[in-house]
Amino acid sequence: MTEMTAERVLKVLDALTGLDVWVDGGWGVDALVGRQTRAHEDLDLGVARPELDRVVELLGALEYDITDARYLQVTVQLTHVDGHRIDLHPSTPMPGGGTEQLDFDGNTYFIPPAVDGRIGGQPVRCMPASAQRRSHQGYELRPQDLHDMQLLDEIDFAHGRGGSG
Repeated sequence: MTEMTAERVLKVLDALTGLDVWVDGGWGVDALVGRQTRAHEDLDLGVARPELDRVVELLGALEYDITDARYLQVTVQLTHVDGHRIDLHPSTPMPGGGTEQLDFDGNTYFIPPAVDGRIGGQPVRCMPASAQRRSHQGYELRPQDLHDMQLLDEIDFAHGRGGSG
């Protein structure tokens, strides 16, 4: 699989300017930290459900094709002709801000509004640390997930909130 570089992330985000999308997953954690801390296989993007079709259309123009839509309510995977991947995570906008996302077990959970982060020195919208923690629950954490959780602990410690462990 081809690495998802900061340059590719910024190109995707530029193409989606004006749409309600935000960075989550590993790149979302790096955005919160403000620098790339590890290699990334993919880019996870939260997307407001009403804009999902438009996002898929715009990504198609960048040569991304849907490669897995078995769980359309939870995630849509797109793969670029070069091999790098984007995972879209649709969620429903809520009155007063934030969104509600469905998990694989059919449960919903609230995602607070996106916060400011940085990728490649550029400002981006990203998932807040609390929601990042929530998205790392319910499965066995891989080495890259443990890395991300440690970074979230460091962010919390730096802001006087303590960590997860």
